[in-house]
This record gives sequence, C-alpha cells and structure tokens, in this order.
Amino acid sequence: MQHQLQIQELTPQAFAPYGKVIDLPGGAPSKTGDGWDCWSYVQMLDANVPIGFGLVVTRRRELVVAAMERHVSREELLLTFDREIIQPVARCADIDDPEERPDPATAMCFKIKPGQAIVIGRGVWHSPAYAAGDDARYLFGIEKKADKFGDEMVNPWVNFQNDDTIRFG
Repeated sequence: MQHQLQIQELTPQAFAPYGKVIDLPGGAPSKTGDGWDCWSYVQMLDANVPIGFGLVVTRRRELVVAAMERHVSREELLLTFDREIIQPVARCADIDDPEERPDPATAMCFKIKPGQAIVIGRGVWHSPAYAAGDDARYLFGIEKKADKFGDEMVNPWVNFQNDDTIRFG
C-alpha cells in the first residue's frame, strides 16, 4: 500500500516527536556586537565523542520513500545550505528492538529552509532528504561511533512494515 503525506512546515511543535529544530529565536539575541547578533545555545546536540560531518547533494527525484534508517545510539544534525529540502521521518516504536521496521502510519515529511536545521532524535527513522525543487546541498553531523545495531553497514536501509511506501508532495 502507498500512503500519501502532505509536506509540513518545520516548527518545533510539529517536529518534537522526531527531534529538535534549530532556527532563529523570536527573542532578543544573547550577545551583540558591531554588525552581528548572536543567539547562544539555540539547541543542543547530545554527544560524547567526536562529531563526523558529511555532505549530500540531493537531486530532483520521485517523492516516494520505501525504506529508512535509524541511529539508536546517536542523534543526527541536518542543515541545508542553499535550497529547501524535504526530510521524511517516522517514529521509533521500540528503540531496543533490532528487528523493528519503520511504520508508515507514523511518517511525516518536513520542509527545511536554508538557515534552518534539525536534530533527528535517537531511534527516529529517516530517509535521505529530498530536494524541494532544484538540486540542493545539505550537511549532516553525527557522532563518530558504532551504533548499537551496527547501522554503519553498507546498506542500513530497512523497508517499511508490510513493504508499504509513502508518497509526498
């Protein structure tokens, strides 16, 4: 079965079941200077080892997801550089179950604008981000350590329950 999803605007409330949002706060900056404003600690990444960073170029493609991955031992930072991207996610039912498969009934897709970022929570299922229009670039950061269930395999992708898919857009 294919599940149809709407693309959601990224807000802290809507994304809370999947992780944290990084965006400019509405309040006054914590520090200012000549020509700059700074909001310190708008979000935290819970890490206890070095963070590794990677770059992804995501190209226009069909807006369908059949499989996702998860990191049960680490959070993952995702920041778009130049264009809007769409991040599909699904909730984790049991972070200690190595046989869990993503549930399409818990999936959502969020539009992330340049200047915004997310921290995907531990265990949250996610696919690579999709370009919202033209090809886009994004950065991800994740603790450089093995995951509890070894998701550093060559192919960490797990099909949805019942081999369903999600389509969005």
